[in-house]
Amino acid sequence: MTIRELEKLFIEQLTILYDFQEAQNIAWLAISSVRGLNRLEYLGAKNDKLKPDDENKLLEILQALNTGMPLQYALGETEFYGLPFKVNPAVLIPRPETEELVDWILKDLHKQDSLLDLKDLSILDIGTGSGCIPIVLKKNLPQADVTGIDISPGAIEAALENAAVNQVEVRFMVQDVFELADSNLNHEFSIVVSNPPYVTLSEKNLMHQNVLQFEPHNALFVSDEDPLVFYNAISDFAKNNLEANGLLYLEINESYGEATKLLLENKGFHEVEVREDLRGRERMIKAKNAASTKK
Repeated sequence: MTIRELEKLFIEQLTILYDFQEAQNIAWLAISSVRGLNRLEYLGAKNDKLKPDDENKLLEILQALNTGMPLQYALGETEFYGLPFKVNPAVLIPRPETEELVDWILKDLHKQDSLLDLKDLSILDIGTGSGCIPIVLKKNLPQADVTGIDISPGAIEAALENAAVNQVEVRFMVQDVFELADSNLNHEFSIVVSNPPYVTLSEKNLMHQNVLQFEPHNALFVSDEDPLVFYNAISDFAKNNLEANGLLYLEINESYGEATKLLLENKGFHEVEVREDLRGRERMIKAKNAASTKK
């Protein structure tokens, strides 16, 4: 089978689940990933005959995709901020808006007026999942002491694998966000960052079925009665465990930008800033701890 023939097969089968453009994009991403081709090479190789091993692997991937499995899980990998990451259904697939959050942190730290010492940074990522946030931060800030926590042992296992893949040393541990006060993490951090669960149960029907069927619900959903439950717990911990001028960065639900800002201001954070993502949605927030409150 040639690449062109397999691409056609992908599109024919996947248009049951996706529109033509998305099915075509999934086909090229899958084939180019297995074959190790960039876009230009892919276009020039469509008449090439596939090796039997590659053909069999791609047919297995197509079979998985036909169940609704996201491409990243079918491939077992994705890219985040230019780095490779292994992913599986124990962890969320890293999103572009999370890349924007990481980019915000890195750009802030490299500003001339930054009050944080790049040579003495201590960073905590809460709800680390695949480890994408702390691994990228460590890769770009090699002198920083970086920790990631998650309630899921499967997520921590994936994060440790990704740290090895990217050749960085990040401390990962299983930890419940609602038990942080009783953990051994009670020391001062320069930065606390989190992409916690924030999709309300009433928003479920707006999500694609491949997300609902395959991605871990405990990393996605919160009740409509208390949509900011994770932000409340995280900000309580951060208020008591951020150094003077330490920063809190959070990914947020676009429907709760103002509510999250008010929550942080009421807890005594300063210079609270809500930021839009590239699609104009309020998806990130930053707050400063004006004075050390460590007991």
